[in-house]
Amino acid sequence: GGALATQVQSLTAEVTDVVYLDIGVCDSNVRADRALGSKGGVCEDPLALGRITIGLYGGVVPQTVDRFLALVSAPPGEGYVGTVFHLLSAGRYVLAGQAGSNRLGQVQAPRLPPNPELLSAKAFQLRHLRPGTVSLALTAATGGVGGAGAGSASAQNTEFLITTGPAPVPSLDGTNIVFGRVLEGMDVVSAIAAVPTFKPSSNSRAWNQVAEFIGDDRAQKARAVWNKPTKAIVITGGGMLTAAAATTPGQVA
Repeated sequence: GGALATQVQSLTAEVTDVVYLDIGVCDSNVRADRALGSKGGVCEDPLALGRITIGLYGGVVPQTVDRFLALVSAPPGEGYVGTVFHLLSAGRYVLAGQAGSNRLGQVQAPRLPPNPELLSAKAFQLRHLRPGTVSLALTAATGGVGGAGAGSASAQNTEFLITTGPAPVPSLDGTNIVFGRVLEGMDVVSAIAAVPTFKPSSNSRAWNQVAEFIGDDRAQKARAVWNKPTKAIVITGGGMLTAAAATTPGQVA
């Protein structure tokens, strides 16, 4: 049936382009949302975690892939290089590429052309079945409640996620666009996921639930800090690799 065909496609989509992201971490209790300097670097000498190599599905979602390629290849301060992973969802995914100021470790994106795939049901068919699935974060970037341009072809959607495993993440299916998979470097993804995050106390959680129940908008603002890494996880380099670096379709990361 259609569901089985979609599952098979999610596991065997052809890689058309290969990129890399070099990752480092500031070995100190640096908040990723503090002022970081002119190029967005959070520290002078990040501790290297390693390289993540990603295969992209340009034949499935060409516009989404083209935009990702542009941001990966852009110089520091204009794309992903110098920005941070800003949210770690335990056992599910790590999130990077938040749009904003490069002085805050965020993506100060150039004006990219509209992405019509945001309005195409076909673009949302691939599923988050295995560790290392890479997708354009739409609802994931907003806590799973839509908004933030998720339904606009002209929005500057720059956030992306990488699933960590071990299990599939079906809650991401149908609302975030899968456009690639990790070919090498799942150990680096695991290292990112292992960085400690800000955790609320049980008392804070209880009060937050009360505040949300009575409609206090400070509840959502307080939750925005939860699951943020206590160290700055930085994309220190990025770029394209030759197509020969791609693995064969269907190879599990």
